[in-house]
Amino acid sequence: MEIFVSIDGVLRNTLDKFDYHYKDYFIFSDTESEETFEYGVTTPIRNDNIIDSYKFQSLDEFNKFIYIDFPMEIYGHASLSYRQAATELNSFIFENKDELNITLIGLSEKGKSKPATLFFLSKNGVMSDTIMFKSLDDIKDLWGKCDIWITDNKEIIDSCPTNKKSIKFNTSYNNHFTNTLEINKLSEIKKEWLKYLEKTTT
Repeated sequence: MEIFVSIDGVLRNTLDKFDYHYKDYFIFSDTESEETFEYGVTTPIRNDNIIDSYKFQSLDEFNKFIYIDFPMEIYGHASLSYRQAATELNSFIFENKDELNITLIGLSEKGKSKPATLFFLSKNGVMSDTIMFKSLDDIKDLWGKCDIWITDNKEIIDSCPTNKKSIKFNTSYNNHFTNTLEINKLSEIKKEWLKYLEKTTT
């Protein structure tokens, strides 16, 4: 059985680190500037599309901030989603090594964020054999390659085929929607959830 695990949300609290550096750089900075654009944060913050909550002058400015200026600070030095996330993932992998192929998925990562993510995984001792970096545009194709996807992402869950399973990882940023299968920790995954509905991956 093929299991996908999203890095953001499930393993890494990327959004908290993004929030900290956005405010520190754009809002609380003492640097004098003639810039008239008013940066700010709109609540509630949701992880569907963070650019809806954080004001940038352009998409290019957002991409420069997250992928060029602060990728190591945001992706590399973010905290775990909860204290035992890496330990519980490693246990999940080890306990199911003969039945499950587990792949970590980094979505919408570009530029320096990819090596920063590898640093994050290494720093926390994550022992996954397979890591993939993909675009959100690839979600449909990715569902064709897995049986279960553990994620905090609404778009992934909404696109889950009827013959597959999605497990929602709950965070403070995605409580605006629900799912049939939900967890707050990886240790809450139930064995019966890991049974095949039917063999569908290719």
